[in-house]
Amino acid sequence: MLDRFEAREHSIRADLTNLKEARDFVDRAAADFGFDADGRYQVKLALSEAITNAIQHGSSSPLQNVWIGVAEQAGALVFEVTDNGRFVPRVERRGAMPESGRGLEFMRLMMDQVDVRSSPEGTRLRLTKRPT
Repeated sequence: MLDRFEAREHSIRADLTNLKEARDFVDRAAADFGFDADGRYQVKLALSEAITNAIQHGSSSPLQNVWIGVAEQAGALVFEVTDNGRFVPRVERRGAMPESGRGLEFMRLMMDQVDVRSSPEGTRLRLTKRPT
């Protein structure tokens, strides 16, 4: 990890064609923080899922933005993904896992902490990862 990680932010239009740009931003931040290849891969997978969800479910138009912020807090890298939508928790089903709706659980497997906050202005997803 670097002596001092500089917080940064990035926004993209809510269009899946911008996903690579967002993944590259996330990967650079994880590399600058000092994550190894495996840690960077996990961060990139989790954030790719978070940003895809923000685009598909948190935006009503490709003209809206999805905001990505990243900062160091207490030795961990903290990402925040914010969109304009309202998060609606999914009711758990019994039996086989559905094809969609698994995003939060997937993110929890890759990251140390995942927190979702919804407000009238939008949804903020906070993901935290500590280096191993």
